[in-house]
Amino acid sequence: MFNAAPVTESKIKNTGLGLFIPLLHTIIVFVSSNRYNGTMYPDEFESYFSLLWLLVLFVGILMVFLCYLYLAMRTARRKESENMESFSLVLEGQEAERQRIAADLHDTVLPYLKDTAVAARVREICGLLMPPDFTRFNLIDALVSLGDFFVRQTGIACVAEIQDGLDCSFLNAEQQLHVYRIVQEAFNNIGKHSRAARAVLVARNGSSRGSLTVSVSDDGIGLDNAGKTGFGMRIMRQRAALLGAHIDFISEAGNGCMVCVKIGDMP
Repeated sequence: MFNAAPVTESKIKNTGLGLFIPLLHTIIVFVSSNRYNGTMYPDEFESYFSLLWLLVLFVGILMVFLCYLYLAMRTARRKESENMESFSLVLEGQEAERQRIAADLHDTVLPYLKDTAVAARVREICGLLMPPDFTRFNLIDALVSLGDFFVRQTGIACVAEIQDGLDCSFLNAEQQLHVYRIVQEAFNNIGKHSRAARAVLVARNGSSRGSLTVSVSDDGIGLDNAGKTGFGMRIMRQRAALLGAHIDFISEAGNGCMVCVKIGDMP
């Protein structure tokens, strides 16, 4: 498949001059040389200058269009940046609310529970609401813990295939939290909708430092088109965008689903 090169602001700025200057120079040199050599008649001289003015008009229209395109791109980028900032603030608010609820459950409900099974369940819920402190703990252990909780909660078998010596050090605490929440949402979807018997969590680095692929797949019924555009999927896409990552939802009816997040350059 042919992939066109992306249009950048610098390309837009240089396109008009790149077209105009060589053509203008060629016409001026040609007209001047023929004029001083006495080989151009007045009518021909007028024709060439008419052509020159047409060229100037064409390039002027082209420059106006390119300026409009440049300004439209800047506006779109500014709006996208503002939207990402707003979404980031929303996520921060959600995380703060989760932590508040977890603290309330732990401090005001848990001490009065006499049933140990219920108390254990409340502790698990608190742990899910309040994510690991990624300034002290690593992402690998957090993902494995998610898989273990998923098995206990759903009864669906889960295999964790974590690369030996997996490097997540290039991700800051906020970025690791985004990966954690994407995996958590993927497990939630499997438990609620997939009718799967088995799930697989895979995490590996690429060939270059600063690259990471994390995927969650299942052998369930797969996703329909409506499932690929649900609220949870949109949140995962937005989290991936904040990471600067690429996310895919790969699914066929009856053949399960895979959620794959790629950070950095992957082979």
